[in-house]
Amino acid sequence: MWNIRVWSALLRAAVGGAWLFEAYPQLSDRDSYLGRGFVSMVQTMAGNNPWHFYRNFLEGAVLPHAALFSYLTLVGNTLVGLCLLLGLLTPYSALLAVFLNINYGLAAGWMDRMDYALNGLMLVAEIVIIAHAAGRIGGVDALLRAPAPKRRRY
Repeated sequence: MWNIRVWSALLRAAVGGAWLFEAYPQLSDRDSYLGRGFVSMVQTMAGNNPWHFYRNFLEGAVLPHAALFSYLTLVGNTLVGLCLLLGLLTPYSALLAVFLNINYGLAAGWMDRMDYALNGLMLVAEIVIIAHAAGRIGGVDALLRAPAPKRRRY
């Protein structure tokens, strides 16, 4: 029977793969995404968003600085995916993933109920990754972790 940490590492890799899967269209068509694509997407999300505080955030902070936020989301999605897939800086990348999932749920969840469910599922998976220290097995974090000093027996 596999140890729970092995299952956590597999979950970490799967969640990282999901983030990369979502980042791929943004990466493959960077010029469109970083240009008008991001602005159009945010305008759609803000349009009838029932979360008034979040609509105000999208219209007041994100849209005026669309170039910055488009790069941040592109780089953030890609880095989160790579770090989780490789098990690099796992607790930090999973925490950033939680932050991103909350924001994506608030931004787009109202447009399709499935977005709420998927973001919620990803949130739970990312919390499990953090709680089980999923980077400490089968990841770069495990390779970089210093071995515990051996005790002398007298």
